[in-house]
Amino acid sequence: MRRFKQCYNPEYYNAIEANVENSDRPPTSLKTISLFPLPNSVFYPGTVLPLHIFEERYRQMIGNAIDSGQWIGMVLLQAGYEEEYNGSPDIHPVGCAGSLEQWTQHDDGKYDIVLRGQSRFRIVREVGDTLYRQAEVELLNSVNDQTLEPSADPYKQLIGKFHAFTSQLPLENAQKVEMDVQDCKTLGEMVDRVAYFFDQPLNDRQHFLEELDVMKRCQQVHDLIDLKQRIIQQSALFSKKGIDSRLN
Repeated sequence: MRRFKQCYNPEYYNAIEANVENSDRPPTSLKTISLFPLPNSVFYPGTVLPLHIFEERYRQMIGNAIDSGQWIGMVLLQAGYEEEYNGSPDIHPVGCAGSLEQWTQHDDGKYDIVLRGQSRFRIVREVGDTLYRQAEVELLNSVNDQTLEPSADPYKQLIGKFHAFTSQLPLENAQKVEMDVQDCKTLGEMVDRVAYFFDQPLNDRQHFLEELDVMKRCQQVHDLIDLKQRIIQQSALFSKKGIDSRLN
């Protein structure tokens, strides 16, 4: 049986377990899901991830998901995965599980799919003997979450700051969009969706995924938008002075 390799900082993940234990939501039972390790994809609950599936083992995984409805757990590969990619390279123990929302199978057997994020999870153990990896996982509950109220300060402050950021972008900028959070039921869902909008280094995305405290995640997004706004303002200042900010 293949086993999940615990090649991570135990103190950090002990803190995650403590957050789970202190959550005010009921504990969850173990759930068996498929694992889809990739070196460049991290997504969050309530967001969507389009993927092109071409490897045989993952075609089987998609076929099983179509037939059974089994969730697919996106996990980030650990550094140095290349030599073992075709086997079972080391992976981060916390990922995001998604349900198959859309799929198209092509004549050559490949798939184009869209996953919708459902829940953070922590791998307990790897199981099964399929070509693709499977695991028993613990679904992770958020801490300090709250029902999303458009009149509440956390909602108004975050959406207000996001709109202030996009208002500074040029009309042709691809990020100049409206943030659709109408279907978000909790603050945590909205925070995750706003965070997913921004292009961040993979390690930062992974750390955000691993943070269970919604208020801490919210502050991280505020800090990120503040940084983006300072970059825009600095670029505008350089432009007025005839300086190419890309050279700095």
